[in-house]
Amino acid sequence: MNHMILPNGEYAVGKFVPEGSILVPAKPNGPYSWNGSQWMFDGYTTEDAMNRLRFERNRLLAESDWMANSDVTMSTEWQTYRQALRDITTQTPSLDVDGNLTGITWPTPPND
Repeated sequence: MNHMILPNGEYAVGKFVPEGSILVPAKPNGPYSWNGSQWMFDGYTTEDAMNRLRFERNRLLAESDWMANSDVTMSTEWQTYRQALRDITTQTPSLDVDGNLTGITWPTPPND
């Protein structure tokens, strides 16, 4: 497949190269734009970081949902942990170049 910048400036992948298109290396994952000669990292936004933080927080909450079943008595430690996960969005996250969350202090799940 050909990777190209179309005459209107959009990135596309296809078998055929429309007239006026420029062949380019494959676009890296993430917020990159073509500057005429190479892909440039545009940086992640605060919204991108918050979305990643919420996704990870929701995953961790889902892993501990079994503690909220009606036949389980949730310990104070688990209640504190789950509340800390819900409150984690009060922190200010950022994403590094690889899209990994930084600037977050994650709570430690209880051992019981």
